[in-house]
Amino acid sequence: FVLELVGISCLNLFLQSNYTGPTIEEDISDISPHNGSITSLLKKSSKQSANSSEEKTDESTAANNATASKADLPYQNAILAELSADGEWPCPVCEYPYFLLVARAILSKLVELASSNTLLKGVHLWNARSLVAQQRLLQTKVGDAPPSLTEQLDATFDKCLAAFATAQDEDTKETKANPRLATILLERGLAEHHWDRPGMGRALFVQAQKNSGLEVEVTGAVGKRTKFQQEATAQMLVRARSTIVLESSTKETTKEDTSSIMVKHSEEEILLERIKFDDEKENEIQSLNTLDQSILLALCLDVKNSNPTKEALTAEEMGAFLARVLDHHDDWMIYATALLERSWLEFERSHAKERAILQMQALADQHTNRLTFTQSTKKSIEEDSAPVQERLQHLHNIVYPPRWAMIQEIADRYAHMGIVTSAAELFTEIELWDDVVDCYTRAGKRQLAEQIVRGQLSKHETPRMWTALGDLTQDIQYYEKAIEVSNRRYAKAFTALAEYYFEKKDLQNAYLNYEEALKLRPLLAHVWFRFGTISMQLDRWESALQAFSAVVQQEPEEAEAWANVAAIHMHNKNPSEAYPALNESLKHNRNNWRVWISKLYTCLDLQKYDEAIQACNVILDLRSSNAQSEGIPPLEEKCVRAIVGGACRNFEEARTSENVSVESCRRTLLRVHALLDRIGSASATMPWVFESLAYLHAQVGADDKVLDYLMQEYRTLQGVPGWERDLDLRKKMYDVVAHIVSIRQVDGSKESLVKSRMLVRGVKKKVEDSNIDAKTAPVEIEKLEKLLTGIEEKLNELKAEEAS
Repeated sequence: FVLELVGISCLNLFLQSNYTGPTIEEDISDISPHNGSITSLLKKSSKQSANSSEEKTDESTAANNATASKADLPYQNAILAELSADGEWPCPVCEYPYFLLVARAILSKLVELASSNTLLKGVHLWNARSLVAQQRLLQTKVGDAPPSLTEQLDATFDKCLAAFATAQDEDTKETKANPRLATILLERGLAEHHWDRPGMGRALFVQAQKNSGLEVEVTGAVGKRTKFQQEATAQMLVRARSTIVLESSTKETTKEDTSSIMVKHSEEEILLERIKFDDEKENEIQSLNTLDQSILLALCLDVKNSNPTKEALTAEEMGAFLARVLDHHDDWMIYATALLERSWLEFERSHAKERAILQMQALADQHTNRLTFTQSTKKSIEEDSAPVQERLQHLHNIVYPPRWAMIQEIADRYAHMGIVTSAAELFTEIELWDDVVDCYTRAGKRQLAEQIVRGQLSKHETPRMWTALGDLTQDIQYYEKAIEVSNRRYAKAFTALAEYYFEKKDLQNAYLNYEEALKLRPLLAHVWFRFGTISMQLDRWESALQAFSAVVQQEPEEAEAWANVAAIHMHNKNPSEAYPALNESLKHNRNNWRVWISKLYTCLDLQKYDEAIQACNVILDLRSSNAQSEGIPPLEEKCVRAIVGGACRNFEEARTSENVSVESCRRTLLRVHALLDRIGSASATMPWVFESLAYLHAQVGADDKVLDYLMQEYRTLQGVPGWERDLDLRKKMYDVVAHIVSIRQVDGSKESLVKSRMLVRGVKKKVEDSNIDAKTAPVEIEKLEKLLTGIEEKLNELKAEEAS
């Protein structure tokens, strides 16, 4: 029990330092009377990390470091390294991370003992809380929660629910309410929010509501929102009432207890602090205990997570929940959370931006003991603020940001408003050097950003600051220093170094550094994408396939990644695997002509001629669009000929075998015909189109159309300048003429033969006239002479028959 209390105390000290305030004095005394025991726990925890051997210290050193501040950077970095997970590095500006590490070491160890000791079942909940604190400390992007922490969290909360699901307070049995279970369900739902698992929190919030006995109704009522409003209008309203009274909610409080952190509307502001409803019953405030207030905030959070945040209806519904919570002043942190959420909503309204910023600043200032603009007297710090035990009491039931996140929110809004220098100063305080650089660059002060980073590094070293200096100077030694300081566990330094090598066209080193980054942080889709492109350029096709497969698993709507998966399969001569990947790519982006061309080739390989025709038509559509036609090549002759030939073969096979698919094949031929007509009408310089049409009609027995298309091919060839001197075009012309002559000879009429003779003579003369200076006559002249001789013989035979 002593160890459990030490673990809980350490966790609370960490939360006080970084979430609730007030700040812990720098001369804090050593909290651990058993330094040796805690050091051994820390060493045991350290052994679980791959590269922790260099960070080990002897017992006396660890004892002296028990309360080391952030200024002791080697020790601070060692602690942060222990708190990192799956390559995700903790926020370097946090205060006293040692307390969280001690809490994690103690509570995780006690969890192992709790299975054999029923008196320790509460340790599961505190261990889950420490896991949430560790996750929120990590600098992860949305949806990038470390898998190792995720597994621990799920297992821990499952044990919590198993331990408390049947436990019920004696004074609430009649109402079937279970506040303890409601608290656990609420905290698990909030953990789902912190882990960014969409849709999983709402069901838990609803279960928590049922177990707490909270009655909630979202409705509407007629009321006035502004001071001078003449006619009342419909307003969204949340009716909520607690059915049980909790011991924690029975203390007497007044509005003055929390009024110091609320920024009210100015006298010029026409908005009322609270909507004035026409029905006086709606203006009455029903009792609401602190647990139910927290559940209302969770339901408000679910509205925010489930709907577009910029939508007016979303803000209206959230505002109704927040207004209901702000009716109560029972708990400092619950009230502060509601004020903070309201200020975020108000910032989106032009007339309320100033109050929103001041409200955020007031909430941020309550964390510190310093005199500030919104905390200007010692009385406001020492007497008007809530004591730390009250601030911590319900912290796990709400989503209140840590100090650095609060400052970042304010800085982001300053930057949004164009107050970039003030934003840069706030970003500097929380060491968001990328944002500092961006703000000072916008303000024309890039050199100042570098000076700030170097100044911070002269005081203490962190991997993030070395990486920031590398970004500013483009000097790789700083990236390498960041990797060294982090014991090769800071993924961003590897990523930055890889990007540097990529820009310098050093693909091999870029490949190696991206590979290291992905070992530490495998849930970075954009890094996987870049790694895949480099792998393709280096002909490492297995790595490329693994990379783009990871991208589409994490971001299934990434069309380019699907296209690259298909390209790799096509390179590996595996069209059956490329085909579904191409379809996925086109499902998310139908205007990428390169993907359509790839699908055309793949469908030809798989003999999917209908889809190949569809691909051809889409490519023609894209070419006809002025906005997208640039760079799109024309359809290749070999592809269209392959479609014609394949469709004709399928039709012949179906017809000769009396297959039921003959009608399907006939429809395919109609689509082929329509495609050829479209290509031919779009350009008059493609004789092969009419040759293909002639072939198509010959294969289906429509001989009456064959001659017409051959004549169109002949005329198209005649329109090509200089065809008489081009070897390939002369050969093509002879083949067309010979084909026409053979068809007319089958007819055998004098008229057909005379037309054939005129055709051959005309072609022969053009070839002779164009090659008069040639040392040797083209071979086509001799062939045409033979054709002409054959025609003359047929005509002579007809004359002889007529004479007889």
